Amino acid sequence: MLRGTLDDATARYLEEVATDIRELFGPGIELADLTLEEDGPDVTLRARYGMADASIESIGHGASAIEAHAHLRRAIARDRIGLGFRLLVSQ
Repeated sequence: MLRGTLDDATARYLEEVATDIRELFGPGIELADLTLEEDGPDVTLRARYGMADASIESIGHGASAIEAHAHLRRAIARDRIGLGFRLLVSQ
């Protein structure tokens, strides 16, 4: 689930991020992948998750992993509504 070259502290932090965002998902939504990308001073967290046959990717960007995590939480809250709507309409 966690990808990229990670030191121990980063791997532990990403495990905490994974636990945190799973709580945002609610029942039936599964985390498929969580990645951390660093490009110079910018950090990107990507979470791929899904429910039933639908999947989605939410992205958080920031100047630090903590800022990217905060942006990822907001993106998940927004994107999860769209995922639920797509599943509702497809039924």
